[in-house]
Amino acid sequence: MAPTREKSLSEREFELLLEGAGRIDEPVQRLESRAAILIGGRLGLRPGETTHLSSSWIDHERQMIRIPEHHACTKGRDGGLCGYCRQAIEQRLRHNPDSRFEDFADLYWLPKTEAAARTVPFHFSYRVRVAIDLLITEHGGWPYSFSTLQRRLNTALDLAPRLSRNTTSLHGLRATAASYHASRGLDLAALRAMFGWEDIATARQYLNVDGAMTRRALNNIH
Repeated sequence: MAPTREKSLSEREFELLLEGAGRIDEPVQRLESRAAILIGGRLGLRPGETTHLSSSWIDHERQMIRIPEHHACTKGRDGGLCGYCRQAIEQRLRHNPDSRFEDFADLYWLPKTEAAARTVPFHFSYRVRVAIDLLITEHGGWPYSFSTLQRRLNTALDLAPRLSRNTTSLHGLRATAASYHASRGLDLAALRAMFGWEDIATARQYLNVDGAMTRRALNNIH
């Protein structure tokens, strides 16, 4: 938990990262980078969730992303499983030595936990709404593998003023989103539901990041 929290961006750093994405010359890659940053850093989707994001997950009318309990992965070569899903299956096999790869192949992609199959609203941010709309219009979802998602973030970091490649990560963007919403008053239950955490203690760790919750409470009474 701690290493991910250390990669959380302040609001100023997040804007600098978006500036880096805006400096990407190729228009479609610029769109993809910006979408990846906003989906991770404001909606808190896990990297595996963003990798498998599909137009079928988007409820445009209610402005929500519905992360399903199962989604057939076709992000690999010849429409097969991507490397992210293959790695997840290999990990399961280490805990199930009597099983075969094929026993799990039809299950993927799967959310990380049962709680991770959830609904994530995006109505609150115009920038996020536009980014999702452009991504769906251009590609019908995230069109590539996990490795390309990582490359789009790295390119934005390389081009962002005063940020380095080590400033954040894909998981750090998720921590950024959690800190952002907690600091604005999203309560414990809503934070847990939005981020799909099974353990409520994980959500509780974000509730008073840098004293933001205390500051807001003081503003309300003075």
